[in-house]
Amino acid sequence: MGFATIGLFLFYFAYRYNLLFVNASMIDTKGLVYAKALKHTLVGCYLSVICLIGLFGVSSGGPGKGPLVMMVILLIFMVLYHISLNSAIDPLLYYLPRSLEAEEESLLRSEYNTPMGASDLNSSRINNASPSEKGPSVRAEASGSFNTKSAGSGLTGMIRKFLRPDLYASYAIMRQLVPRDFARIAYSPEVERDAFQHPAVTNVVPLLWIPRDTMGVSRQECAHTNKVTPMTDDGATFNEKGRIIWSEEETGGRPPIWEEPIYY
Repeated sequence: MGFATIGLFLFYFAYRYNLLFVNASMIDTKGLVYAKALKHTLVGCYLSVICLIGLFGVSSGGPGKGPLVMMVILLIFMVLYHISLNSAIDPLLYYLPRSLEAEEESLLRSEYNTPMGASDLNSSRINNASPSEKGPSVRAEASGSFNTKSAGSGLTGMIRKFLRPDLYASYAIMRQLVPRDFARIAYSPEVERDAFQHPAVTNVVPLLWIPRDTMGVSRQECAHTNKVTPMTDDGATFNEKGRIIWSEEETGGRPPIWEEPIYY
């Protein structure tokens, strides 16, 4: 058991390192994987509860009836929770409700104590405002003293927050979890133009990078291949053992195939 735990622990770290720093993926999941993971977790819960119902159901003795009834009640509760989860997540998967824009404008008006009919909301001034420039409602919202404390503490407060997400998990409360004082990212005109295009339309032909040899075969191959596909042998050579060596000084510290990542 101990060796298996250590092995799985090392496997987890290796997989995590490769996922974060080695493997590059051009697939943009648009945040849909999180909702799918929640639903997949419920599938595992369904399987476990159904298996327990079968185990308790085949028992002929009386002691198995109580756990069987409890598992059936738990299964019904899981189905109701699944329906509630789908009704809450499905409207947010692809399109945000238009009511969020109205709620955001209402919060911005309350922050700066502007009249409801004002139309000159300056988003840059709002996002870059210092804490001393913000209204009292913003400071109250940041401290969480206007809604969250009213739920109380302990088990009663947890139950109240669970049963009333419209009050204690509202847009104004969840908005506190999203940082608003972050650096603004400027995009080039080409990136803004192709931001919503399909990658099959905007992707360029990949550059082929091969090592340079002393006989000049790589130079000749690059000259012929560049007529169809871009190819280069800059910064890569063979050593005496036949291994490829990359010269960082020759390529300016970056390989020829390096592409600057774009964060949207």
